[in-house]
Amino acid sequence: MEVYTIVPSSLAEARDFLVRELERRSWIVFFALCRALYEGRGASESTVGDRVVIIKPDGSLIIHSPKGFKPLNWQPETSSIAVSLEGGLLVLRALRRSPREILVLECSSVYSISCGVSPEEGQFWMYMSEHEIRDAIVSNPSMIEDGLTIIEVERPVEPGFIDLYGRDSKGNIVVMEIKRVKAGEEAVRQLLTYVNAFKVRGVVVRGILVAPALTESALKLLMVSGLEYKIIDLKKLYQQLQAKRVKRTTLKDYIL
Repeated sequence: MEVYTIVPSSLAEARDFLVRELERRSWIVFFALCRALYEGRGASESTVGDRVVIIKPDGSLIIHSPKGFKPLNWQPETSSIAVSLEGGLLVLRALRRSPREILVLECSSVYSISCGVSPEEGQFWMYMSEHEIRDAIVSNPSMIEDGLTIIEVERPVEPGFIDLYGRDSKGNIVVMEIKRVKAGEEAVRQLLTYVNAFKVRGVVVRGILVAPALTESALKLLMVSGLEYKIIDLKKLYQQLQAKRVKRTTLKDYIL
């Protein structure tokens, strides 16, 4: 397992890092000054203090305090984990749908974050970068759908940058968000933000999430939000691109 650590300079940097690593299904361990609130079969609230938070690839979450071997709080395999900035705090919400339980962490400081991907979980994740996937779609938009035309790459909008902006065969605007790992709810919300940026202008727009897989909660949110998705096989796409890069030797190559 390759492990790397950051010391975030701000809560915004910590949020962005956590969101990315949660989408990658990484092992995550971070040290923070925070308090925990739980509601479900009962209810509890801890005082603010230094904590160690462990999030496993299956979404289970454990919080340890400085003393004792028992966790302060824990959440078994979760349905979703969302990270946001609210009122100057980094807020992490771990939701379990059945039985319904929610564990909320409110962090005022994040000292460091370490993460790693187990080989058995991540061996296919490094086939391609998001830029390579994007470039492959630009060169062959039909892999998304017939009649699609890509107009702009990384188009700036008020919330950020759209990965791919284009039009379909009927002339409708198409906004695409690309993920190289299993996409979660955060990716859907990001796409929805871009789509809504156009709706404010009174424009009809389609939003398509492109990823190798989706979480169950992400799929439900896509359906509710009226967005679309396209599942891509990264291994197959990588092999196709590699085949194109191989130079075929012919007799002409030996002619000076």
